[in-house]
Amino acid sequence: MLHGNEAFRSVPNKDSHLVRLLQLNLLLTTIFVAQFLNGYDSSLISGFQSMPSWPLKVPAGHKQSSSNIGLLNAAGYLTGMFTAPFAAYIADRWGRKWCIRYSSLANLIGTALGCIAGAGGVNGYAVFMVSRIIIGSGLTFAVMCSPIMLQELPHPKHRTILAGAFDIAFIGGNFVASWVLFGCGHLKNNWAWRVPYLIHIPFALIMIVLITFVPESPRWLIRKGREDEAKLFFIKYHSNGVEDEFVHFELDEVHDALRVELETKQDTWSVILSSRNSLHRLACAVLIAVCQNLSGTAIIAYCKSATVLGLVGITDTVTVTGINAGLTTFTCGAALLGLYLTQVINRRPQLFGTWIAVLLANIGLISATAMYEKTGSSRAGIAAVAMVWLYNGSFFISCGSIFFSYPAEVLHYSMRSKGMMVWTLTAKSLSVFSAYTNPVAMEAIGWKWYLFYTAILIVTGVLMYFVLVETRGYTLEEYVARCTWLNVDGPNLRACRISEAFGGKPFQASALSYKDRKDGVSTDVKAIDEESSIGK
Repeated sequence: MLHGNEAFRSVPNKDSHLVRLLQLNLLLTTIFVAQFLNGYDSSLISGFQSMPSWPLKVPAGHKQSSSNIGLLNAAGYLTGMFTAPFAAYIADRWGRKWCIRYSSLANLIGTALGCIAGAGGVNGYAVFMVSRIIIGSGLTFAVMCSPIMLQELPHPKHRTILAGAFDIAFIGGNFVASWVLFGCGHLKNNWAWRVPYLIHIPFALIMIVLITFVPESPRWLIRKGREDEAKLFFIKYHSNGVEDEFVHFELDEVHDALRVELETKQDTWSVILSSRNSLHRLACAVLIAVCQNLSGTAIIAYCKSATVLGLVGITDTVTVTGINAGLTTFTCGAALLGLYLTQVINRRPQLFGTWIAVLLANIGLISATAMYEKTGSSRAGIAAVAMVWLYNGSFFISCGSIFFSYPAEVLHYSMRSKGMMVWTLTAKSLSVFSAYTNPVAMEAIGWKWYLFYTAILIVTGVLMYFVLVETRGYTLEEYVARCTWLNVDGPNLRACRISEAFGGKPFQASALSYKDRKDGVSTDVKAIDEESSIGK
């Protein structure tokens, strides 16, 4: 009996020349640009803190306090908490691509405002805060919708590696930002921070132009009754322009999954919040958001130049930016290792193994920093820097390849936008907490604040074991249903047994093949959709 990767690989597929498939993957780099900008932007505030010219503008004429820095860090996340529901609605109502378009515009407008902060007597802190809010809202739209697109658009053979590579773009943004900050750190005027900020613009322009050519999600098209367009997508990009069996296989899978979800009204909040199956999926997504944002690496990302390295006596601008640039280079290597591991081992062992390494690095950082504070030993200072590298590197072996793709994998189509909204709201809420409290707590109690994250790492590690399920080796529809397809009375009637991984009960779905359904398919889905929308 075939299932998972074996099932779709057994279906004849005219993709040998890969011309259209390569074109699709190149178009999907637009989505990676959005995450690149997210990573690039996330490194700027920590880098600006080590530049003598930047504090003169935040607030204007005065050196910033930890509270001011905390507010700047939290501003984008606070905005994300309010804009995430709008992003979910737009993605479901008008399509996934509009979220990317808004993200591009927000980056352009926010960057322009940020660069005039402090010029001509303008209140630098207030203008820069508005800039962070606008950019933060745009990044929220992109981060929430991009993982969905990378699950719904790629060929099944490439879905895992493309979805896993999504956060590599984030680290790539970190990498570019760190070296740009290192180079600009030699400047002694306001261009030291304005040049890195202006670099948002070319990438935002690339994104807003290229997203026009990216096809819309075929699953969204089928849900909207536009099955002919979805069929053309599968023919053009997944079968190299030939209507082969694989096209019908994908259409059947998507149609059957959507029909069952609509018949059982799995897209309504009342069902989502009352179904053990859906609650388990949400729990998986929420836990990933907690692990991603309360691992302690936020201290390194946002405060490393002013606090973490400062605790061990490293404060020189060139030295700090140089260490940070080296750290992001090392992190890129760790993330690429993590991407490779997703292709050869299961998700759960990868998550557990890296989480143990993160916990050990956390303990090592606490020990080395405490020793430096007590003795002033240069060896302890060097050990602390090494622990920072291991801390970040270990974390990104999982975060770089799994944390952004896993939530979209476990959420079925009808709840995917809503579930990703919950994931985003959880992530943004926790980011607000860490972004604001980390600078204040580090200034007040120093390295002892790391102990809070030690406790969080232990608790989340236990929850990982009991909550997360395995998703490696399945097509997107099988990710969310964990189905074993059985032939019953010929190829036109199939039974789907839901895996107990999500507590699902077995059910049977009568499904005619696409050739037999023809135009009746989209009509049925549309009719069920209209019925299920009543009472939402």
